[in-house]
Amino acid sequence: MDTRQLRVLRALLEECSVTLAARKLDLSQPNVSLTLRKLRDIIGDPILVRSGSKLVPTERGQTLLAQVRAVLDGIDRIVGTSPTFDPGLSTAPFRIASADCMEAIFLPPLVQHLQQQVPGASVIVRGIDASFDYAEALERDQLDVVICNWPGAPGHLKTAHLMTEDIVCLMGTQHPLAGRGRLTMKDYLAADHIAPVARSRADPGPIDLQLAEQGLRRKIRTMVAEFNLIPHMLLGSDLIFTSSARFAAYFGSLMPLHWAPAPPEFGTLKFFLLWHERAHSDARNIWLRGQISAVARSLEASRTQWEIL
Repeated sequence: MDTRQLRVLRALLEECSVTLAARKLDLSQPNVSLTLRKLRDIIGDPILVRSGSKLVPTERGQTLLAQVRAVLDGIDRIVGTSPTFDPGLSTAPFRIASADCMEAIFLPPLVQHLQQQVPGASVIVRGIDASFDYAEALERDQLDVVICNWPGAPGHLKTAHLMTEDIVCLMGTQHPLAGRGRLTMKDYLAADHIAPVARSRADPGPIDLQLAEQGLRRKIRTMVAEFNLIPHMLLGSDLIFTSSARFAAYFGSLMPLHWAPAPPEFGTLKFFLLWHERAHSDARNIWLRGQISAVARSLEASRTQWEIL
């Protein structure tokens, strides 16, 4: 028995009429009559019998209707169109892991946007450190997406570029290099630096990776586990922190800090969105990725306007 025959059987049992079943399925009446005869042979039961001027289901036919509906519903769920995502009805939490450097510049507008679009769902954000296997968490459906600023994600993860940021050097206003404009690489390498604790020896971070590609190494005098603690440690010290322009501008508006463009050899800092192949076609995950990308585009647009100003 194939799927087409099952659909004819359901229509016959629902309509109790060959004519109405044919009309419902947009088939010819002889075609439906022929299928009914085949179904009677396969099942070993008349299925429908005449009672006066109409057809009525046999005892076996009555029990078949619920079973056939269940089978066809299951088939439709497997091969049919994926369910859509309705933000207004969703209550499942969004689970996002993010690099610490995104906390101040990206997560606040993203969380606000998600809460406006999906008022019934919570947003759970966790950081990424050396002890957290974000790739495994994505694979085990413990995370929806990861937002990061390092390239070279595991090959089984999907990757999309989110946004690009200029690289700047943040320092206290008392620093000898404050107010001197763009730093040269000579000045940069001669200075003392503060940096977040590396996720691993193999992955010291995007800044040190860029330096290593040029055969250079900076003098890191202090390493801090908490990323957002670093600006506070610049006050009254001769340390330099290298980060994105938006991060520097944010903390520069809150504290007596100065920031200057990094040496031109650095280029830019890129941010990425990661997700697992298992969620690639999931309607909810597709919607979430779209919202994250939309927030990134809005920040990119404001960056362009800031550069023009």
